Amino acid sequence: MQERAHLVREALKQLSPADRQLLEAAYYQGLSQSEIAQRDGIPLGTIKSRTREALKKLRAALNHLV
Repeated sequence: MQERAHLVREALKQLSPADRQLLEAAYYQGLSQSEIAQRDGIPLGTIKSRTREALKKLRAALNHLV
């Protein structure tokens, strides 16, 4: 389990700061996409698109680490 957490942290480091902050807000701070959109003053659709793209990048980064 610790190894998996380490891999995720390493993969997050490979993302842009904006992508990393978005995923950290959702998964570590527990904010919903609606809450993130409201907090940041960004349309919900934009947050949804950015989240989807950030998760794709995270998945690719994880695949390179494994």
